[in-house]
Parts: sequence; structure tokens; C-alpha cells
Amino acid sequence: MKLSLLLASFLVVLILACQGGSAIKHEQYVAEGFTLFQTHCANCHQRDGKGLENLYPALATNYLKDKNQVICWIKNGVHQPMTVNGKSYNRAMPANPDLKELEIAEIMTYVYATWGKETEITTVETVQAALEKCPPK
Repeated sequence: MKLSLLLASFLVVLILACQGGSAIKHEQYVAEGFTLFQTHCANCHQRDGKGLENLYPALATNYLKDKNQVICWIKNGVHQPMTVNGKSYNRAMPANPDLKELEIAEIMTYVYATWGKETEITTVETVQAALEKCPPK
């Protein structure tokens, strides 16, 4: 009886520790993503994600739905006009070819936690898979 109670207690502690680790990793990705966003994205999309009125779109919009596409945009830039919520934007988004996959994952986690209300991290594996499928430059 004592052994099964001890084992059950151990399993509960182990499960809680894993959840705690996941939450810590999420917070770490968000914090790192915030710093990277400020460096690479906020100049155009602004710190609050609202964009520059007629130049760059806000991030809290429906064009964030396709994560794979957003990952490609971050790495390779956008060099064509786009329409976001019925409004046309013609400014190019610069490529960030020097960003590592982890850094893109952290930016994605920050953006989607802040403007997409997601609670999961965007993994490096997700970024790798998306980058493999990006259209050629």
C-alpha cells in the first residue's frame, strides 16, 4: 500500500514538473521572441503590433492564420503587394536570412502568444518543416 502511494505521489510530482517545464519553456520563447521582435520587426509592425497605417499591416489580423507562410515571410521577406482585411499594402518586407530556426520559432511564439492568443510554442521542427516548403526566392 505504501509503495503504491509513494509511486502515485512520484508520478504526480513528475507530471507537475513536466507541465512546469513546458510553461517555463513557453515563457522563455516569449521573452526571447519579444527581444527579437523589437530588433527585427517592430520598426515596421510597431511595438504594439498595429503596423504603420498605410505602409505595413497590423499583426492582429487574419493573415497570421497560415503559420507556414508567416515563417517563410520572416526568413525570406515579402516582395509582392498583399491585401490584409481588405486593405492593400505595397511595401516590401525585408528578408531575415541570418535568423536561426530557433530565433524564428521564438518570434513566432511571441507573435502568436501576443496577437493570436496561443499558449503553445512554435517548435524549431515546425519552423524547419515550413522552411523546407517555402516557395523558391
